[in-house]
Amino acid sequence: MTTSPAGIFRTIGFKLLGAATVLGGGALILSGALDASVSDGHPDGLGGFAKGSVAAMHHRLVSDLALEKGATIPLRDLPIATALLSKSPLDPVAQTYLGLAAQAKGDVAAAHSLMELAVRSDGRAVRPRIWLIDQSLRRRDFSAAVEHLDRLIMTNPDRRQVTIKAMSSIVRDPASRAPLARMLATNPSWRQEFLYELNQQGMSPDAIFGLTTRNSAKTEAIFEQSSLLQTLLKNHEYERAYLAWINFLPESSLKQVGIIYDPGFADLPGPAPFNWQLVSGPNGSAEFSRPKGLAVTYLGATPTMLAQQTLLLSPGRYRFSVVASGSDEYNQLAWTITCAGGGEPVQTTKLANLADRQRRYSTIFEIPASGCEAQQLALAGSPGEFPKTATAAIDTVLIEAAE
Repeated sequence: MTTSPAGIFRTIGFKLLGAATVLGGGALILSGALDASVSDGHPDGLGGFAKGSVAAMHHRLVSDLALEKGATIPLRDLPIATALLSKSPLDPVAQTYLGLAAQAKGDVAAAHSLMELAVRSDGRAVRPRIWLIDQSLRRRDFSAAVEHLDRLIMTNPDRRQVTIKAMSSIVRDPASRAPLARMLATNPSWRQEFLYELNQQGMSPDAIFGLTTRNSAKTEAIFEQSSLLQTLLKNHEYERAYLAWINFLPESSLKQVGIIYDPGFADLPGPAPFNWQLVSGPNGSAEFSRPKGLAVTYLGATPTMLAQQTLLLSPGRYRFSVVASGSDEYNQLAWTITCAGGGEPVQTTKLANLADRQRRYSTIFEIPASGCEAQQLALAGSPGEFPKTATAAIDTVLIEAAE
Protein backbone atom coordinates (compact mmCIF):
# COMPACT_ATOMS: atom_id res chain seq x y z
CA MET A 1 0.00 0.00 0.00
CA THR A 2 1.45 3.36 -1.08
CA THR A 3 1.23 6.28 1.31
CA SER A 4 -0.07 9.50 -0.23
CA PRO A 5 1.98 12.71 0.07
CA ALA A 6 -0.72 14.15 2.30
CA GLY A 7 -0.71 11.04 4.44
CA ILE A 8 3.05 11.24 4.75
CA PHE A 9 2.93 14.86 5.81
CA ARG A 10 0.33 14.27 8.49
CA THR A 11 3.16 12.67 10.46
CA ILE A 12 5.55 15.41 9.39
CA GLY A 13 3.20 18.17 10.45
CA PHE A 14 2.52 16.80 13.90
CA LYS A 15 6.25 16.38 14.51
CA LEU A 16 6.93 19.93 13.43
CA LEU A 17 4.17 21.23 15.70
CA GLY A 18 5.65 19.27 18.58
CA ALA A 19 2.50 17.25 19.28
CA ALA A 20 2.96 14.33 21.65
CA THR A 21 0.94 11.84 19.62
CA VAL A 22 1.04 11.10 15.91
CA LEU A 23 -2.22 9.73 14.54
CA GLY A 24 -2.36 7.59 11.42
CA GLY A 25 -4.15 8.21 8.13
CA GLY A 26 -5.55 11.30 6.47
CA ALA A 27 -3.94 14.65 5.83
CA LEU A 28 -2.74 17.20 8.33
CA ILE A 29 -5.44 19.86 8.83
CA LEU A 30 -4.10 22.88 10.65
CA SER A 31 -7.49 24.53 11.02
CA GLY A 32 -10.41 23.83 13.33
CA ALA A 33 -14.11 24.54 12.91
CA LEU A 34 -15.85 27.65 14.16
CA ASP A 35 -17.92 25.54 16.51
CA ALA A 36 -18.34 28.04 19.35
CA SER A 37 -19.37 31.67 19.56
CA VAL A 38 -17.22 34.41 21.02
CA SER A 39 -19.46 34.56 24.07
CA ASP A 40 -18.97 30.81 24.70
CA GLY A 41 -15.24 31.28 25.08
CA HIS A 42 -15.37 34.76 26.56
CA PRO A 43 -18.59 35.65 28.45
CA ASP A 44 -17.72 39.35 28.25
CA GLY A 45 -17.71 39.19 24.46
CA LEU A 46 -15.61 41.41 22.27
CA GLY A 47 -16.36 44.36 24.57
CA GLY A 48 -14.02 42.82 27.11
CA PHE A 49 -11.18 43.48 24.72
CA ALA A 50 -12.34 46.74 23.10
CA LYS A 51 -10.19 48.81 25.39
CA GLY A 52 -7.25 46.42 25.07
CA SER A 53 -4.12 47.39 23.23
CA VAL A 54 -2.86 45.92 19.97
CA ALA A 55 -0.20 44.18 22.03
CA ALA A 56 -2.83 42.57 24.27
CA MET A 57 -4.82 41.25 21.32
CA HIS A 58 -1.64 40.01 19.65
CA HIS A 59 -0.65 38.21 22.85
CA ARG A 60 -4.07 36.58 23.05
CA LEU A 61 -3.81 35.15 19.53
CA VAL A 62 -0.22 34.03 20.11
CA SER A 63 -1.53 31.97 23.03
CA ASP A 64 -4.31 30.52 20.86
CA LEU A 65 -1.85 29.53 18.12
CA ALA A 66 0.84 28.11 20.43
CA LEU A 67 2.41 25.04 18.83
CA GLU A 68 1.82 22.91 21.90
CA LYS A 69 -1.93 23.26 21.24
CA GLY A 70 -1.51 20.74 18.43
CA ALA A 71 -2.65 20.76 14.83
CA THR A 72 -6.35 21.53 15.35
CA ILE A 73 -7.35 24.45 17.54
CA PRO A 74 -10.77 25.94 18.39
CA LEU A 75 -11.14 29.30 16.65
CA ARG A 76 -13.03 31.22 19.33
CA ASP A 77 -11.23 34.55 18.99
CA LEU A 78 -12.21 35.46 15.43
CA PRO A 79 -13.49 38.96 16.41
CA ILE A 80 -10.21 39.68 18.17
CA ALA A 81 -8.26 38.60 15.08
CA THR A 82 -10.43 40.79 12.86
CA ALA A 83 -10.04 43.78 15.17
CA LEU A 84 -6.28 43.26 15.41
CA LEU A 85 -5.86 43.03 11.65
CA SER A 86 -7.82 46.27 11.17
CA LYS A 87 -5.46 48.05 13.56
CA SER A 88 -2.30 46.27 12.45
CA PRO A 89 -2.66 44.97 8.86
CA LEU A 90 0.77 43.29 8.90
CA ASP A 91 0.30 41.38 12.16
CA PRO A 92 1.28 37.77 11.30
CA VAL A 93 -0.68 36.08 14.09
CA ALA A 94 -3.89 37.84 13.02
CA GLN A 95 -3.23 36.82 9.42
CA THR A 96 -2.60 33.22 10.50
CA TYR A 97 -5.70 33.09 12.67
CA LEU A 98 -7.94 34.51 9.94
CA GLY A 99 -6.31 32.14 7.45
CA LEU A 100 -7.35 29.17 9.57
CA ALA A 101 -10.84 30.61 9.85
CA ALA A 102 -11.06 31.02 6.07
CA GLN A 103 -10.02 27.41 5.58
CA ALA A 104 -12.64 26.29 8.09
CA LYS A 105 -15.26 28.04 5.93
CA GLY A 106 -13.94 26.29 2.83
CA ASP A 107 -12.22 29.30 1.29
CA VAL A 108 -8.80 27.78 0.72
CA ALA A 109 -7.73 30.51 -1.72
CA ALA A 110 -8.28 33.22 0.91
CA ALA A 111 -6.57 31.06 3.51
CA HIS A 112 -3.56 30.63 1.22
CA SER A 113 -3.28 34.37 0.63
CA LEU A 114 -3.40 35.09 4.36
CA MET A 115 -0.79 32.43 5.16
CA GLU A 116 1.51 33.83 2.47
CA LEU A 117 1.09 37.27 4.02
CA ALA A 118 1.87 35.83 7.45
CA VAL A 119 5.22 34.32 6.41
CA ARG A 120 6.12 37.53 4.57
CA SER A 121 5.29 39.55 7.67
CA ASP A 122 7.30 37.18 9.89
CA GLY A 123 9.66 34.80 8.12
CA ARG A 124 10.12 32.83 11.35
CA ALA A 125 6.39 32.05 11.78
CA VAL A 126 6.00 28.28 12.07
CA ARG A 127 2.25 27.63 11.85
CA PRO A 128 1.61 29.41 8.54
CA ARG A 129 4.78 27.89 7.08
CA ILE A 130 3.62 24.38 7.99
CA TRP A 131 0.17 25.16 6.56
CA LEU A 132 1.75 26.18 3.26
CA ILE A 133 3.92 23.05 3.22
CA ASP A 134 0.84 20.91 3.84
CA GLN A 135 -1.09 22.58 1.03
CA SER A 136 1.87 22.23 -1.34
CA LEU A 137 2.06 18.51 -0.61
CA ARG A 138 -1.68 18.08 -1.13
CA ARG A 139 -1.18 19.50 -4.63
CA ARG A 140 2.10 17.56 -5.00
CA ASP A 141 3.82 20.88 -5.58
CA PHE A 142 7.12 19.65 -4.20
CA SER A 143 9.08 22.65 -5.45
CA ALA A 144 7.06 24.93 -3.17
CA ALA A 145 7.14 22.42 -0.30
CA VAL A 146 10.92 22.10 -0.45
CA GLU A 147 11.40 25.87 -0.54
CA HIS A 148 9.21 26.30 2.55
CA LEU A 149 10.99 23.44 4.36
CA ASP A 150 14.31 25.09 3.56
CA ARG A 151 13.06 28.39 5.00
CA LEU A 152 11.72 26.59 8.08
CA ILE A 153 15.16 25.08 8.72
CA MET A 154 16.94 28.39 8.23
CA THR A 155 14.59 30.56 10.28
CA ASN A 156 13.94 28.14 13.16
CA PRO A 157 17.27 26.57 14.12
CA ASP A 158 15.78 25.09 17.29
CA ARG A 159 13.57 22.92 15.03
CA ARG A 160 16.33 22.12 12.56
CA GLN A 161 16.63 18.39 13.23
CA VAL A 162 12.92 17.64 13.31
CA THR A 163 12.41 19.62 10.09
CA ILE A 164 15.22 17.73 8.36
CA LYS A 165 13.58 14.47 9.44
CA ALA A 166 10.30 15.76 8.05
CA MET A 167 11.86 16.70 4.73
CA SER A 168 13.49 13.29 4.39
CA SER A 169 10.06 11.64 4.62
CA ILE A 170 8.79 13.18 1.39
CA VAL A 171 11.51 11.40 -0.60
CA ARG A 172 9.22 8.35 -0.56
CA ASP A 173 7.28 10.06 -3.34
CA PRO A 174 9.46 9.93 -6.50
CA ALA A 175 7.97 13.24 -7.69
CA SER A 176 9.76 15.01 -4.83
CA ARG A 177 13.26 14.01 -5.90
CA ALA A 178 13.86 16.42 -8.78
CA PRO A 179 12.94 19.51 -6.68
CA LEU A 180 15.03 18.17 -3.81
CA ALA A 181 17.99 17.54 -6.11
CA ARG A 182 17.74 21.12 -7.39
CA MET A 183 17.73 22.44 -3.84
CA LEU A 184 20.64 20.20 -2.82
CA ALA A 185 22.60 21.45 -5.83
CA THR A 186 22.62 24.89 -4.19
CA ASN A 187 24.58 23.29 -1.32
CA PRO A 188 22.30 24.35 1.57
CA SER A 189 23.73 24.22 5.08
CA TRP A 190 21.56 21.18 5.93
CA ARG A 191 22.67 19.11 2.93
CA GLN A 192 24.87 16.56 4.70
CA GLU A 193 22.49 16.21 7.65
CA PHE A 194 19.62 15.53 5.25
CA LEU A 195 21.46 12.83 3.28
CA TYR A 196 22.68 11.26 6.53
CA GLU A 197 19.08 11.17 7.77
CA LEU A 198 17.99 9.40 4.58
CA ASN A 199 20.56 6.70 5.30
CA GLN A 200 19.45 6.45 8.93
CA GLN A 201 15.82 6.02 7.88
CA GLY A 202 16.70 3.17 5.55
CA MET A 203 15.51 5.08 2.49
CA SER A 204 15.88 3.36 -0.89
CA PRO A 205 19.55 3.52 -1.95
CA ASP A 206 18.37 4.32 -5.48
CA ALA A 207 16.57 7.39 -4.16
CA ILE A 208 19.59 8.53 -2.17
CA PHE A 209 21.90 7.91 -5.11
CA GLY A 210 19.72 10.13 -7.29
CA LEU A 211 20.07 12.98 -4.82
CA THR A 212 23.79 12.62 -4.19
CA THR A 213 26.51 14.60 -5.93
CA ARG A 214 28.27 12.45 -8.51
CA ASN A 215 31.49 14.41 -8.88
CA SER A 216 33.93 12.89 -6.41
CA ALA A 217 36.50 15.58 -7.21
CA LYS A 218 34.44 17.83 -4.93
CA THR A 219 35.53 17.15 -1.38
CA GLU A 220 32.13 18.11 0.08
CA ALA A 221 30.58 15.18 -1.78
CA ILE A 222 32.83 12.51 -0.27
CA PHE A 223 31.08 12.27 3.09
CA GLU A 224 27.58 11.80 1.73
CA GLN A 225 28.68 9.35 -0.96
CA SER A 226 30.54 7.26 1.62
CA SER A 227 27.45 7.20 3.84
CA LEU A 228 25.37 5.72 1.01
CA LEU A 229 28.01 3.14 0.15
CA GLN A 230 28.41 2.10 3.78
CA THR A 231 24.63 1.63 4.02
CA LEU A 232 24.66 -0.67 0.99
CA LEU A 233 27.56 -2.69 2.40
CA LYS A 234 25.79 -3.00 5.74
CA ASN A 235 22.85 -4.49 3.84
CA HIS A 236 25.25 -6.86 2.02
CA GLU A 237 24.43 -5.21 -1.32
CA TYR A 238 28.04 -5.37 -2.39
CA GLU A 239 27.63 -5.21 -6.16
CA ARG A 240 25.17 -2.31 -5.97
CA ALA A 241 27.58 -0.46 -3.71
CA TYR A 242 30.43 -0.98 -6.15
CA LEU A 243 28.38 0.14 -9.15
CA ALA A 244 27.26 3.25 -7.25
CA TRP A 245 30.88 3.96 -6.35
CA ILE A 246 31.95 3.70 -10.01
CA ASN A 247 29.21 6.15 -10.94
CA PHE A 248 30.57 8.57 -8.34
CA LEU A 249 34.04 8.61 -9.90
CA PRO A 250 35.04 11.39 -12.27
CA GLU A 251 35.51 10.16 -15.83
CA SER A 252 39.27 10.73 -15.64
CA SER A 253 39.58 8.11 -12.88
CA LEU A 254 37.59 5.29 -14.49
CA LYS A 255 40.65 3.89 -16.24
CA GLN A 256 42.26 3.42 -12.80
CA VAL A 257 39.55 1.01 -11.62
CA GLY A 258 40.94 -2.46 -10.93
CA ILE A 259 41.15 -5.12 -8.24
CA ILE A 260 42.74 -2.47 -6.01
CA TYR A 261 41.90 1.17 -6.69
CA ASP A 262 44.91 3.48 -6.66
CA PRO A 263 47.51 0.73 -6.09
CA GLY A 264 50.34 3.26 -6.34
CA PHE A 265 48.86 5.64 -3.75
CA ALA A 266 48.52 8.62 -6.08
CA ASP A 267 45.65 10.03 -3.97
CA LEU A 268 43.06 9.48 -6.70
CA PRO A 269 39.58 10.96 -6.18
CA GLY A 270 36.72 8.77 -5.01
CA PRO A 271 34.83 8.02 -1.80
CA ALA A 272 35.46 5.29 0.72
CA PRO A 273 35.22 2.37 1.17
CA PHE A 274 36.44 1.34 -2.30
CA ASN A 275 39.14 3.98 -2.12
CA TRP A 276 41.87 4.27 0.50
CA GLN A 277 40.94 5.26 4.03
CA LEU A 278 44.04 6.51 5.84
CA VAL A 279 44.38 7.03 9.58
CA SER A 280 46.44 9.60 11.43
CA GLY A 281 46.19 9.51 15.22
CA PRO A 282 48.07 9.17 18.48
CA ASN A 283 49.22 5.61 17.67
CA GLY A 284 50.47 6.20 14.16
CA SER A 285 49.75 7.70 10.78
CA ALA A 286 49.52 6.91 7.08
CA GLU A 287 49.74 9.74 4.57
CA PHE A 288 50.07 10.05 0.82
CA SER A 289 53.54 11.00 -0.38
CA ARG A 290 54.13 13.19 -3.43
CA PRO A 291 53.92 12.41 -6.28
CA LYS A 292 52.83 8.96 -5.11
CA GLY A 293 53.40 6.36 -2.43
CA LEU A 294 52.35 5.91 1.19
CA ALA A 295 54.35 7.14 4.18
CA VAL A 296 53.63 5.14 7.33
CA THR A 297 54.64 5.69 10.95
CA TYR A 298 53.62 3.29 13.72
CA LEU A 299 54.53 4.04 17.34
CA GLY A 300 54.35 0.44 18.51
CA ALA A 301 52.12 0.93 21.58
CA THR A 302 48.69 -0.50 20.67
CA PRO A 303 47.18 -2.38 17.69
CA THR A 304 46.32 0.20 15.04
CA MET A 305 44.77 0.13 11.57
CA LEU A 306 46.67 2.56 9.35
CA ALA A 307 45.14 2.12 5.88
CA GLN A 308 42.27 0.12 4.44
CA GLN A 309 40.17 -0.42 1.34
CA THR A 310 37.16 -2.65 0.61
CA LEU A 311 37.58 -5.22 -2.19
CA LEU A 312 35.20 -7.47 -4.12
CA LEU A 313 37.29 -10.51 -5.01
CA SER A 314 35.57 -13.51 -6.58
CA PRO A 315 36.32 -16.97 -5.15
CA GLY A 316 39.69 -18.24 -6.33
CA ARG A 317 43.48 -18.08 -5.84
CA TYR A 318 45.34 -14.78 -5.86
CA ARG A 319 48.83 -13.39 -5.35
CA PHE A 320 49.19 -10.36 -3.09
CA SER A 321 52.41 -8.34 -3.45
CA VAL A 322 53.69 -5.11 -1.96
CA VAL A 323 56.84 -3.10 -2.61
CA ALA A 324 58.13 -1.30 0.48
CA SER A 325 61.14 0.05 2.33
CA GLY A 326 61.65 1.35 5.85
CA SER A 327 62.66 0.39 9.37
CA ASP A 328 60.75 -1.97 11.69
CA GLU A 329 62.93 -3.77 14.24
CA TYR A 330 60.07 -5.92 15.61
CA ASN A 331 58.33 -6.61 12.27
CA GLN A 332 55.19 -4.90 13.52
CA LEU A 333 53.66 -3.90 10.19
CA ALA A 334 51.57 -6.30 8.11
CA TRP A 335 49.03 -6.27 5.27
CA THR A 336 45.95 -8.45 5.76
CA ILE A 337 42.87 -9.40 3.77
CA THR A 338 39.83 -10.33 5.87
CA CYS A 339 36.34 -11.36 4.80
CA ALA A 340 33.74 -8.69 5.49
CA GLY A 341 31.97 -10.99 7.93
CA GLY A 342 35.06 -11.09 10.14
CA GLY A 343 37.16 -14.00 11.35
CA GLU A 344 40.81 -14.73 10.75
CA PRO A 345 42.47 -13.07 7.75
CA VAL A 346 42.60 -15.12 4.56
CA GLN A 347 45.94 -13.45 3.80
CA THR A 348 48.66 -11.92 5.98
CA THR A 349 51.88 -10.45 4.62
CA LYS A 350 54.32 -9.22 7.26
CA LEU A 351 56.74 -6.53 6.18
CA ALA A 352 59.62 -8.35 7.80
CA ASN A 353 63.17 -7.00 7.76
CA LEU A 354 62.35 -3.67 6.20
CA ALA A 355 65.44 -1.81 4.97
CA ASP A 356 66.36 1.38 3.19
CA ARG A 357 66.34 -0.43 -0.12
CA GLN A 358 62.92 -1.38 -1.55
CA ARG A 359 61.98 -5.03 -1.57
CA ARG A 360 58.94 -6.98 -2.75
CA TYR A 361 56.84 -9.10 -0.41
CA SER A 362 54.46 -11.66 -1.89
CA THR A 363 51.85 -14.13 -0.60
CA ILE A 364 49.47 -16.60 -2.29
CA PHE A 365 45.97 -16.75 -0.79
CA GLU A 366 42.52 -18.07 -1.61
CA ILE A 367 39.04 -16.54 -1.37
CA PRO A 368 36.58 -19.28 -0.32
CA ALA A 369 33.58 -20.21 -2.47
CA SER A 370 31.06 -18.80 0.00
CA GLY A 371 30.88 -16.43 2.95
CA CYS A 372 33.42 -13.95 1.62
CA GLU A 373 31.63 -11.79 -0.96
CA ALA A 374 33.51 -8.66 0.16
CA GLN A 375 36.91 -8.24 1.79
CA GLN A 376 38.87 -5.70 3.77
CA LEU A 377 42.45 -4.99 2.69
CA ALA A 378 44.27 -3.33 5.57
CA LEU A 379 47.71 -2.26 6.72
CA ALA A 380 47.95 -2.63 10.49
CA GLY A 381 50.51 -2.26 13.22
CA SER A 382 50.79 -4.77 16.09
CA PRO A 383 53.01 -4.10 19.14
CA GLY A 384 56.31 -5.93 19.48
CA GLU A 385 58.08 -6.92 22.70
CA PHE A 386 58.68 -3.28 23.59
CA PRO A 387 57.20 -0.08 22.16
CA LYS A 388 59.30 0.78 19.15
CA THR A 389 58.54 3.13 16.28
CA ALA A 390 58.29 1.57 12.83
CA THR A 391 58.39 3.51 9.58
CA ALA A 392 57.66 2.38 6.05
CA ALA A 393 57.40 3.80 2.55
CA ILE A 394 54.90 1.74 0.56
CA ASP A 395 55.42 2.02 -3.18
CA THR A 396 52.67 -0.22 -4.57
CA VAL A 397 50.26 -2.98 -3.56
CA LEU A 398 48.95 -5.44 -6.15
CA ILE A 399 46.56 -8.39 -6.28
CA GLU A 400 46.67 -10.69 -9.30
CA ALA A 401 45.05 -14.00 -10.19
CA ALA A 402 47.34 -16.91 -9.34
CA GLU A 403 47.65 -20.12 -11.32
